[in-house]
Amino acid sequence: MTLLQHHLLALGITSVMTFGFGLFALWKNPRRNLNRAVALYCFSLGWWSGWECVAFQMPTKELTYQLFRVEYLGVVFMPTLLCTVVTYLLDFSSQMRRRFLIPMYLLSLAALFPSAIFPSRHFLLITNSTPVAYLPSYPWAGSYYWIFLVFFIGSVTIAHAMIIRRWRKAQGEERARLALFLIGSLAAYLGGCPEFALKYGVRLGWLSPYGLYGIPLYISMMIYSVIRHRFLDVQIVIRRSLVYSILVTSLTAGYFGLVYGVEKVFQATFGYRSTWVSLGAFALVTLAFQPLKVIIQQWVDWLIFREPQEALAKRVERLEEQALQTEKFKAVSTLAAGMAHEIKNPLTTLKTFTEYIPEKRNDPAFLEKLHEVYTAEVNRIQTIVKDLLEFSKPRPLELKPVDIGPLIVSTVNLLSSDLLRRKIQWTIDCRHNGSALQADVGQLRQVLINLIQNASDAMPEGGQLTLATRSANSHIELVVSDTGSGIPPALLPKIFDPFVTTKSDGNGLGLAVVYSIIQSHRGSIRAESRRPTDGSVADEPNHGTTFTVSLPL
Repeated sequence: MTLLQHHLLALGITSVMTFGFGLFALWKNPRRNLNRAVALYCFSLGWWSGWECVAFQMPTKELTYQLFRVEYLGVVFMPTLLCTVVTYLLDFSSQMRRRFLIPMYLLSLAALFPSAIFPSRHFLLITNSTPVAYLPSYPWAGSYYWIFLVFFIGSVTIAHAMIIRRWRKAQGEERARLALFLIGSLAAYLGGCPEFALKYGVRLGWLSPYGLYGIPLYISMMIYSVIRHRFLDVQIVIRRSLVYSILVTSLTAGYFGLVYGVEKVFQATFGYRSTWVSLGAFALVTLAFQPLKVIIQQWVDWLIFREPQEALAKRVERLEEQALQTEKFKAVSTLAAGMAHEIKNPLTTLKTFTEYIPEKRNDPAFLEKLHEVYTAEVNRIQTIVKDLLEFSKPRPLELKPVDIGPLIVSTVNLLSSDLLRRKIQWTIDCRHNGSALQADVGQLRQVLINLIQNASDAMPEGGQLTLATRSANSHIELVVSDTGSGIPPALLPKIFDPFVTTKSDGNGLGLAVVYSIIQSHRGSIRAESRRPTDGSVADEPNHGTTFTVSLPL
């Protein structure tokens, strides 16, 4: 390959890799500022390398010159975007970031300004394109280009100095990420420096053009940082990840190329021309090289995961078991704490009355009150224990075809006297086309009862209760809405956790039981609360709650 071909190849690889990595950063987390900054920085590199690569393909110097001017747009923002990435990578405060970056963006715009307002060949920064070294046409530095060069080199130096300073203090994953970013970035900028020298007609030895390969190396190191050290907060540990698949495919292709080449050597040596003999020889060579394929697979596993795939799978399995065990302990501790809290109150009441028995055992009024309180508090403890058992040890499902429409009607009729007493009006709107669910009728009725009772408790002064069904993507959705006081936003994400409640006399197990039943039916449930339309209670809990249950057909 000629030097020009190496120059074009390096630029082409750089453009593809930088645009690809920039899109990857946006795809993984488009809302994170660091990802956005990395994407813009990569796009500026890709813009520069892509347009310069295209410029060398132009048939006339005029077109080449115009494309070099287009390319310049990416170059002027390159150091500023690098500093932007560094400020997010090092977690600068918003105030520090603004103070540091605003002057730099202004300087980048100032560097672009002459190119925009002087469209002639001899604008302030770069003059006409002429042959330089091995390049058929290349823009020369103008009279004031050195000013931009000082800005570029100074910005890049400051950015790398900040990374080095943090790297010295960092530990663990952060230190590894910073080291990879720093080494790759230094390789890229040292490899790209000959571009500036060429604008003054100077070729810096082998760095022109081979130094340009340092930029793809830079992107490769960032990709490795993503895989190994969770750069951009991306964790890739899947065997069939894109990088893993590309690497295995590339090496496997090389392996089969080697096998094919060896077979061709045999063919030339022994002089056979038969297709069947060639296939047989190819098969024998493939079997002979099978250990090499295994070695390639093991090498890729070590490169990506730093351990064999089998060991990784066992380690992941152990971590999953540990995580499951941790969740079990967490659930047990939550239940124990909630149980102690819920039973503590009735026990305190019983203890208080018990202390007065010796001195008031002959008081008929006291004994009557004692009987009343004992009965109420014992029933309360019994209810807590019953709900807890239903939550922790649900009975086995007895699945059968169920039309949820009649079940809703019968359940509402069962509770209608309580709804009327609370001055609650209700509406039933079934639009699931009579589709039958495979469900446990008793448990599904328990879900309806709990949701309706929750809605009733949320509307002590009366209101509107709506129960509706609809078909949606091989599921049936049950929607239970009320116009009550709603759920505070802080409690909404935890509303299905045990012992979480908005009611002063509730035990917080009703919705936990509902959630457990829905999960056992392979369904899902979510809660939403709405603001009042008049905005009269803007600072109060959301007005009205909707529970949406989705069950598979």
